[in-house]
Amino acid sequence: MPEQLSNSNQTDARARFARRFTRAASPLVVTVATAVAVVVASSCVAPVAFAQQASKPRQAAPASTQSAKPGEAKAAAAQGEEKPAPRRSASEITRARRASAPSATPSVIPSATPSAAPSTNSSAAPSITATVAPKATPSVAPKAALSAAPKVVTPSAAPSVAPAVAAPPVSVVIASAPKSSDAASKSNVEEAELERLRVEIKDAKPGAERARLQRTLVERLVALKRQPEALDALRLMIHEDRYDPPFFFNTGNALARLGDASAAEDAYRKAILQRRGNYSRALNNLGVILIRQGHWEEARETLAAALMQENFTYAEASYNLGRLHLLRGEADLAIREWLRTLRLEPSHAEAAAALSRAYTEDGDPERGVSVLDAFVARSTRTGAGVPREISDARRELAAPAAANTEDSSDAAHLKTGGGGNDVRPGRPGAKFRAHEVDRATYDLLRAARAEREGGSVEEAVKRYQGVLQRSPGGYFPPANLELGAALINLKRDEEAIAALLPLTQKDAARYPVAHYHLGRLFERQGHLARAADNFQRAAELYGDTNPQVLIDLSRLRERAGDHAGALNAMNDYAAALGRQGTVPAWVAERQAKLRQKAAASSASSAPNDSTPTRQ
Repeated sequence: MPEQLSNSNQTDARARFARRFTRAASPLVVTVATAVAVVVASSCVAPVAFAQQASKPRQAAPASTQSAKPGEAKAAAAQGEEKPAPRRSASEITRARRASAPSATPSVIPSATPSAAPSTNSSAAPSITATVAPKATPSVAPKAALSAAPKVVTPSAAPSVAPAVAAPPVSVVIASAPKSSDAASKSNVEEAELERLRVEIKDAKPGAERARLQRTLVERLVALKRQPEALDALRLMIHEDRYDPPFFFNTGNALARLGDASAAEDAYRKAILQRRGNYSRALNNLGVILIRQGHWEEARETLAAALMQENFTYAEASYNLGRLHLLRGEADLAIREWLRTLRLEPSHAEAAAALSRAYTEDGDPERGVSVLDAFVARSTRTGAGVPREISDARRELAAPAAANTEDSSDAAHLKTGGGGNDVRPGRPGAKFRAHEVDRATYDLLRAARAEREGGSVEEAVKRYQGVLQRSPGGYFPPANLELGAALINLKRDEEAIAALLPLTQKDAARYPVAHYHLGRLFERQGHLARAADNFQRAAELYGDTNPQVLIDLSRLRERAGDHAGALNAMNDYAAALGRQGTVPAWVAERQAKLRQKAAASSASSAPNDSTPTRQ
């Protein structure tokens, strides 16, 4: 029993203590719960209450709040102290917030961040956005009521218990920027991409990946029409210290396409050197560059080497060698190469067109037409279309009579322009002339060519002379030209001049090489003025097809003491090479020397002011 009584007393004591604690704690719990509810309500309902209370008249503030002195609140804020605020309802707190709201005047703040709204034009420049503060709804309450609402001063050190809910910023899209901004933005992106490629190329080691990045950079620059920068990048690639023949071969191709023949030549030579001369594709392309520059003898050796390496089965090298032969006035050798080209590659339209023209000018127009007909028939059987080169050749051969009735004096003084891919003699604009002789005369011409090719030059000369005797007026252009070349080899200069002069008088535009041969002949005889005139005429007719003639002209004028004329010819040569790409350093050196000589000659020929004049 005592133990039970003792337990009962302890239980009663615990119960009494719990009741006293509950009575004491209840007001504190209620107070805390009420405060939390007020905070939540003010945070969630503030925007709604703001809109609802805007249309209601304001109520006077409670007396308890009016009793506080503004001076005390300011002093407490200045000292960093926080006065306990009296307990208020949610509506009172809302009115207090509205009283301390910002001014109703909207403030426009330009935002540096682009608008998040998607644009209908993906290529347009980013729109300029502005963040506009929400405009406060004007209150219908009198001004006295607004001023009566107390301000809650919150020290900076103590955050507000109920922070205001900021209204979301309103994004106003101003008119889109002009197109110049769009172009500038696109340019910046492109420039950043190019710079990234340059950095990656700089960091990459020589190899396939570096070559890929370099090709990508050049392609981007070409696409952006920044050709000078693309050429600079390619020129840097030539000087890389690496063993990679295909790399230098492809670099040469890119340089040739962009018009820098001199740099392309350097790239091809490097590729050939790394393969120890066994690189037929590079040899062929180098031969084309050398033809354009007028280095005919080296071009012939280069193209012949390309053919030999492929066992004379390289159609493109054979075609280019035919072009070179025709420029040199060797129509028979050109025909032979183009026949081989078509045997190797029957669909080679350029070779078929060149062969048909060569036959027609050579005195066998029927055979020229048959070449084109055979090509068209083969294309029809295979379902391929007729290439433009074939159509052009057919139009030229369709009216040979009209071409023959052209005034020869006009043709002799025709100056044309063009590129280095023309397969006809002279310049691309030179007038086409068809010639026709009887079968016996044509067979005699072919026999003369066979003798010359076989080394029997004397016999060839006799047969060429027989052709001219059978021709009207003793004139047949292919025979005249080939006879003159054969006589030059035999050093029978006077006879060679007699054979070549009719060409310069009747068909100079078609055969400018005749002027070149005459220039060499007159120089050999010591007639420097006549030699210079013929070199000058050949240079005019060739244009950029054979700028090498200008070097001969400059050399001849310097030899004659005309340093100013020599400098002018060298300047023309440099300009021609500049149109094909870069100008070699030796050209600039020669220009400098000639400039000094021309200045010295001018100074010595000027009258001396100190010399007394005769009365």
